[in-house]
Amino acid sequence: MVGLAERMSLPDRLDPLAIDPGFPYGHLPLYLIVLVGGGDRLLAARILTALLDTGTVALVGGLGIRIGGRRIGPLAATFLAVMPLHVQQAHFGVADSFLAFFSTGALLFSARLAEEGRGRDTALAGVCAGLAVGCKVGAVLLVLPLAAAIALGGEDQPDRFRHALVACGAALVTFTATNPFALAHLSQYLGNLLDQAALVRGTADAPYTLQYQGTLPYVYAIAQQLRWGMGPLLGGLGFSGLVAAGWDVTRRAASGASWVGLAWALPFFAFTGGLFVKFPRYLLPLTPLLAVYAACLALRFRDYGRWAGWTVGGLAGGTAAVLSLGLVLSYRLPHPWVAASDWLEARIQPGSVVAGEEWDHPLPLNGAAYDIRTLPVYDPDSPEKREEIEASLSEAEVVVVASRRGYATLAGLEGRFPESTEYYRDLLSERLGFAVVACFERWPRVGPVIVLDDPFASVGLPRPAACGPTSPALWLPRLDESFVVYDHPLTIVLWRTDRDSVSEDVGFAHGR
Repeated sequence: MVGLAERMSLPDRLDPLAIDPGFPYGHLPLYLIVLVGGGDRLLAARILTALLDTGTVALVGGLGIRIGGRRIGPLAATFLAVMPLHVQQAHFGVADSFLAFFSTGALLFSARLAEEGRGRDTALAGVCAGLAVGCKVGAVLLVLPLAAAIALGGEDQPDRFRHALVACGAALVTFTATNPFALAHLSQYLGNLLDQAALVRGTADAPYTLQYQGTLPYVYAIAQQLRWGMGPLLGGLGFSGLVAAGWDVTRRAASGASWVGLAWALPFFAFTGGLFVKFPRYLLPLTPLLAVYAACLALRFRDYGRWAGWTVGGLAGGTAAVLSLGLVLSYRLPHPWVAASDWLEARIQPGSVVAGEEWDHPLPLNGAAYDIRTLPVYDPDSPEKREEIEASLSEAEVVVVASRRGYATLAGLEGRFPESTEYYRDLLSERLGFAVVACFERWPRVGPVIVLDDPFASVGLPRPAACGPTSPALWLPRLDESFVVYDHPLTIVLWRTDRDSVSEDVGFAHGR
């Protein structure tokens, strides 16, 4: 996941040509965060993504009315507002939230253009499209719904040409004005995009993309939305509604707004769902339309009874809302990395050797006070890797596994990482001279029931007895690590057992 607030090199002033030239997306979100946040970039990123996601809810209400009528708009907006994926991503600071807002705006104005043919809507659709491309280049697919709108909204060929000229001009001017870096350093901008394209296609390796080895195109993306992103009922309605909308336009005359929606939804999902890298947030620009299609399909159940449609919609939205509420309530608890850090600092002396894993958060958070050793778990298995890990473990007094990122991925690739898999099996079984003494978590809850998955069982590793849930649990199929690593990771602390520790007061802790 790209943390926008962490990618900016200038906290106090806006220099459009100097803000993180290696950022792999458009620079518009970075500029906005600097302008809004001043020195507090993290707070600015979170405020902006929350506001933009709220704006997306309003936009999808208008888009739903255009596509399905006055009953569809409010229901679609409600569906989007309670969607766990949107609730969680609005809590973060990611470029996809910006993209979802601007792309939904482009769709709404394109739908108005298709039905009313007004030049003002043409210009606004072009502006929104330019802003969307300024967030992520994948938004160039907006040319398809824009073209559909122009074809449907123009009275004749010259009129369509004028609409196309206005839309393209507005998009280009807007992109140029909001992404000066892309033009001033075009070769580097294109190089950044090519590097990112290599990652998402799977032709380049990165630790955070290894989890997608062996996953199925389209199936994985849909499964993750059903398990958590949209919830099972709302997700089922959304994707089924998309299929139904596509089928409907082949059987009867459809509105211009319906064609515009499908001209975005089908190509976007065809492209994004087929990528090797399948972060659930990549579907944020699609979920507004899925909310519309879910509302349309839910209200079709009125054919089976006066209240049947609202009952189906209520169950779908209610299930999603319960999951989102459980997530939001979990945020009231200390983050596991903060809780684990406090616990460690109370028990180990400054200067103690603490081993943690690369590509994960080093703990304690006050790392300067300790001798932090990084275990290169993602390096290819080799004698050198084994020796480096063994050397660090031989000196460490504490081993911290900050999240599942390492073991839940590498142990699932045993053919590629056999020694790493065996290392995790021995470590978690306490055969390396370390015992699990503390686990910290803040899983979402539905009343007294914890909602979680089991990353240990999914890769054949033993779950430490100390790290099991202490309340009744609803076990989900395995979730994408981006759902769980950042805001509710399971953090495991292991203490050396073969020599005296720096503190007598260790004991076992199960943090919340």
